[in-house]
Amino acid sequence: MHGSICVVFLWAVAASLALPVSGQVTRNRTTTIEMAHPHTARLPYTAEFKITRVQRLANGTTITRESTETVAVDSQGRQMTATTTIPLSSDQTPMTHVVVNDPLTRTTSSWSVPGQRATIITRPKPVSVVEHSYGVSSTDSSATLPSCLENATSSTLVSRNYASGVPKEKPTVEDLGIETFQGIEAHGRRTTRTIPVGAIGNDAPLERVEETWVAHGFRDLLIHIVSDDPQTGKTDKEMTKFEQSEPDEATFQIPSGYEIVNKEAPASACPNSQSEEASPPQ
Repeated sequence: MHGSICVVFLWAVAASLALPVSGQVTRNRTTTIEMAHPHTARLPYTAEFKITRVQRLANGTTITRESTETVAVDSQGRQMTATTTIPLSSDQTPMTHVVVNDPLTRTTSSWSVPGQRATIITRPKPVSVVEHSYGVSSTDSSATLPSCLENATSSTLVSRNYASGVPKEKPTVEDLGIETFQGIEAHGRRTTRTIPVGAIGNDAPLERVEETWVAHGFRDLLIHIVSDDPQTGKTDKEMTKFEQSEPDEATFQIPSGYEIVNKEAPASACPNSQSEEASPPQ
């Protein structure tokens, strides 16, 4: 008797987990991608974006700048990002800046087109906690010390908060639901941050609004971003083309004929991260 009850209970739990949550849109209807957990194998793709930045001056004049971006990710985890600035006149040459990150070789390569030189930066191999004498008794070889980048980012944010003098305001977050971009479903969110009167010398509240649309099946690929800041202007970045396939190998290669400069990323601890940036400026 008890065994029958357990079987029925487990069947009911499994059935409830299989049902969609109320208010969500069924993804199989419009999506052409296969959702994956962030820690599963990467799904290769190539995505193209159009970026428009509009800045409004005090006299009402607007300055518009446009660029394009191509992002290619292969099944090995390599990622290529190529950003091209669109010239304002036909007699100017477009400039493309390319960055390739390879987690397997721990290298970051960058070059410009047109150009003649490429830089390859090799990052140090992650060091296990057990290889250091910090009083850590963990034997997990996968555990690593906090990266210098994370510490520097946190310190920089602290420094900026002190420098700007802007009090922390809790942002308002609005769920925008599910929409489809280029055949891919993405979940949207609108975040509004308000700068109160007098915080930066403003005589009226300022609102910074950002919309982000994310396709979680592709390592949290941002499909559409709209940022509206009264201080810096409005930026719209939207995906215009998407292809789910393995990118060509040449996508990740430095063009032939380029001079290659090899550098090593510093392996030492973050310099002066605690003494300088963690305290407010005098």
